[in-house]
Amino acid sequence: MESPHSVTNVAAIWQQGMARRRFLKWSLLGSAGVVAVAAGGFAFLRRSPLDEQPVPEWATGLSAAEYHLFDRARQVLLPVEGTRLTPSDQVPVVRNVQALLDNLDPEIRKEMATGLGLFDNAAVLSHGRRFVDLSDADSCAYFDSWGHASVIQRTLVTVIKQLTYTAYWQESATWAPTDFDGPVSDKWGLAYLGNAPLPANDALGTNQPEGRA
Repeated sequence: MESPHSVTNVAAIWQQGMARRRFLKWSLLGSAGVVAVAAGGFAFLRRSPLDEQPVPEWATGLSAAEYHLFDRARQVLLPVEGTRLTPSDQVPVVRNVQALLDNLDPEIRKEMATGLGLFDNAAVLSHGRRFVDLSDADSCAYFDSWGHASVIQRTLVTVIKQLTYTAYWQESATWAPTDFDGPVSDKWGLAYLGNAPLPANDALGTNQPEGRA
């Protein structure tokens, strides 16, 4: 029996949510073009010192830029130094992100790649360098600014954060410091049923004519 917390099931939930929003399809390509033009045409050509660094052999489902983006997001979003929490470099955060993205529909995965490139390169406009090259303080400020910006920016930053957090907390090595002993669905052998639909009004005995409370 497959666990509700398996990569395929978690990725399926992500895919359903992204397909409903379709936030990339209607806006990303236009936004990416605006960013490139506004930065003098060089935003998407801005080099980073990280471009010269090799990526791990296992990172076959991520571009080099995506690998460095999520590795930087891991450092910025999971500042656990000095706490009881497991250091993020001791669990395979980026590898888990790759596994989640690998299970997405190819079209949605392609749109995600566009969005991730936009997030990384758009920092050139405000900070003169890509996101992966920002300091810790500037990285946090960049996340905050996108979290209060347009719908597409808020959506993208939420996706990046949730992928990173999910990839960290899905590892059992991160649970002990929080006194969490694992999901009860695994302990009790509960089968994964997917996203259950909302019950019909008739089933609740609350069926009302349309337009009335």
